[in-house]
Amino acid sequence: MTDPKHARDTDNGRYYQDPKTGALHMSVTNAINTLNKPALAPAAAKVTAEYFAEHLPTAVKASRNPAAMDEFIKKAKAEHKTVWETRRDLGSRVHALAEAHVLGTPIEADAEAAPFVDQYALFLKDFGVDPAADIDAVEVTVLDRTNRYGGTADLWMRLANLPGGQPDGLWLVDIKTSLTKPASTVYQDHPLQLAALRYAELALGPDDSEHPIPEFVGAAILNLRQHAYGFVPVPATREVHAGFLGLLGASYVLHGLDMKPCKPLNTPTRKPRTRKAAA
Repeated sequence: MTDPKHARDTDNGRYYQDPKTGALHMSVTNAINTLNKPALAPAAAKVTAEYFAEHLPTAVKASRNPAAMDEFIKKAKAEHKTVWETRRDLGSRVHALAEAHVLGTPIEADAEAAPFVDQYALFLKDFGVDPAADIDAVEVTVLDRTNRYGGTADLWMRLANLPGGQPDGLWLVDIKTSLTKPASTVYQDHPLQLAALRYAELALGPDDSEHPIPEFVGAAILNLRQHAYGFVPVPATREVHAGFLGLLGASYVLHGLDMKPCKPLNTPTRKPRTRKAAA
C-alpha cells in the first residue's frame, strides 16, 4: 500500500513534508516510537521461539556447524521484523478497504483483509452511522508547524446515543487491526497519538488547502478483528497532548545526537597502552 501523501522516510524514521514550506516535521508515530514499550520484547521473543520450534530439524542440523548455526540464529532473530511488517501491510490494506467502503469507491478485492472490513461495516450499522451523513473526513493529514509534527487521522465521525454516558457529536477515531489481540486491547500510547492528532494546528484538504481542526467531543480506538470489533473511548486530553509534546521534544534531541565523536579520553600524563613486541 502507498504511504500517506506527505509522508517521507528518513534515516530517523517517518517525517511529514509541509507542502507550503517544504519543512520536514516528525510524524506522530515516529515520536511515540521513542517510548520504551515493555510488550515488544516478549512479543519478539515469542515469534523467535515459534520460529525455532517450526524449524527445529534445521536448527539441530545447523548446531553441528558453527557457521551454519550463526546463520540460522541470524534468520531467527530477524523473523519478528518480517512478521510485524506483514501485519503492518495487512493493517494498511484494511485501512484502504475501510476508506473505500465509506467513500463508495471501487477497490480490488482482498480476501485476507475482507473479514476486518466486514466488522467495520457491522460497527457502522450497530452504531447507526450513515457514512454519507455522519463521516466528515477520512485519512486526514494534520500538521503542527509550531511544534513541528504531522500525522494522519483515520476518521472524523459523528456519533449519537452512545452507551456509558458518552457525548453526542464529532469523534476522532483511529482504526487498529490485529490477528492476535482481543478487540478490547488498548495501550498507553493510544491517547498520546489521538491527542496529537486532536490538537494539531491545521488539517490539509486533498488539494493541500489548509483548514482548522474542528472541536471533537471525544476520541476513541476502533479495534477491528476478524470476528469482532471494539470501540474504546480514550482520554486524549490537553494534558495528554502536553505529555506528547514532551516526548516529541525528546525525540528531536535524540534524532539530532551524533555519538560518533564520543570517545574515551586519555589523561595528559598517560599514554595509550601499546602491546610490546614478542621477544
